Amino acid sequence: MKAPVRLLIPIDAHDAESFRLALGYAQKICETAGTRDVILLTHTKHQLDHTSLARFLGPAAVRALNKGPMLLSWGGRLSAETMKTLRYSAHNAVLIVYYAEPKILDFADGLNSVTGVVAVPDIPGEADAWVARWGAIVHGQAQQAPPILIDDPVFVRALETLSTVVNLSTGLGHPRDKDMANQILRILRAKGHADQSANIKSWAIRRGWRPDDAGDLAALARKIWALKAKPSLSAIHDANGRYQRWATEA
Repeated sequence: MKAPVRLLIPIDAHDAESFRLALGYAQKICETAGTRDVILLTHTKHQLDHTSLARFLGPAAVRALNKGPMLLSWGGRLSAETMKTLRYSAHNAVLIVYYAEPKILDFADGLNSVTGVVAVPDIPGEADAWVARWGAIVHGQAQQAPPILIDDPVFVRALETLSTVVNLSTGLGHPRDKDMANQILRILRAKGHADQSANIKSWAIRRGWRPDDAGDLAALARKIWALKAKPSLSAIHDANGRYQRWATEA
């Protein structure tokens, strides 16, 4: 499946222009991809009432959305969903993530079958990590290539190895997978590699980990790099051989 188009609108979410642009970009992505469905994603259903979003939509549209999808002027279908009502898959729709911040953007990243994501943050800077994660398009700016999140090739090779052996549908939920992650990160710490925990979550999400599981991996890394002394490798099977393979293949 083609990677979703990801786009940020860095305009005040309480300015009608931000909503107009979001709808326009969603339409363009839909037309390019050959889909008609647009989902307005908010934290709660209440955000369709007595907010700037309610003002932009107007009472009639809010009433219609509360009943189900409504037809847009260009032939698309707009529906309203929340983090509680939207589950697992967006069915090739384009998401407009309104009042976007890290939690709801992580939620969007965890959905399957998304054609596009248009994010409108409530507070400036709240979506910056998401933009960096994906190299998202920013309205009004030249498009940039996705950044290198971890520039240590041995560290990356080790994480790639972990990603191929861990069940990505459960992350570190299985004790065996958590132990494998623990071993790999301890080897890297013992071999003198710098702490990459600030970027591990985004790296793992980009690699196909679910956002919550990627967060668990980053938390484990922070714990290991917070140790006062380098961890012992004596109890880890073939620690030096494994490290040498990562270094050779990196």
